[in-house]
Amino acid sequence: MDFLLWSCRVLHVFSVVVWLGGLMFQNAIIHPIAEAEGSEVRATAARMSKRFLGFVWMSVWTICVTGVLMMLFDKRFVWFQYGDRWSILLGFKQLVFVLMVFYAYGYARMLRYLLSPSSNGGFDEKTDMFSKRIHQFRTVSIFLGIVALLLSAAMVS
Repeated sequence: MDFLLWSCRVLHVFSVVVWLGGLMFQNAIIHPIAEAEGSEVRATAARMSKRFLGFVWMSVWTICVTGVLMMLFDKRFVWFQYGDRWSILLGFKQLVFVLMVFYAYGYARMLRYLLSPSSNGGFDEKTDMFSKRIHQFRTVSIFLGIVALLLSAAMVS
């Protein structure tokens, strides 16, 4: 049983690192370069973001499954009872995870529009608005990921 719990924790942390690290890389490196260089680099950055989506969804499912398993293996867990500090932090962490999935879904839909033939190659106002909104969604997702990490750290102590 200890090996299973240990494996779940490792996979959980690895998936969080992939998801949050990828978002930070896109926000801190790819986005500023794409904005400075112009439409050709922006199209490449959008394709790179689309490629990253597979990793996002793989991370989401891994985090969900391992999180549920770790929750069920913990002796402090009681269904729908938030009487102690640990269970309250767990509830908030679950809420943050749901919000992150919501933003990931919105991010994927907007990215799909940017890469569609109807987006006019990235030269219309709607495409510009979607591009800015994608950047905002990434920023919010990074913030939520950091909040989830802080909640996790508080659950350990």
